[in-house]
Amino acid sequence: MGEFLVSKKGIGYLIIYGTQVFNLNIVMSGIIILVIMSFLIYEFIQFIEKRIVSKN
Repeated sequence: MGEFLVSKKGIGYLIIYGTQVFNLNIVMSGIIILVIMSFLIYEFIQFIEKRIVSKN
């Protein structure tokens, strides 16, 4: 959330910048990147969780 408020670079900054200059391509690209990153992190954590639980 902090990246959306005070950053000067990064994906959150690009999304905010895209909304300010009315460039939907930048906004949608940033959102798609965030969705992909979130999905990959979720799958990675789920994979680790399954390995830890199966050892017990």
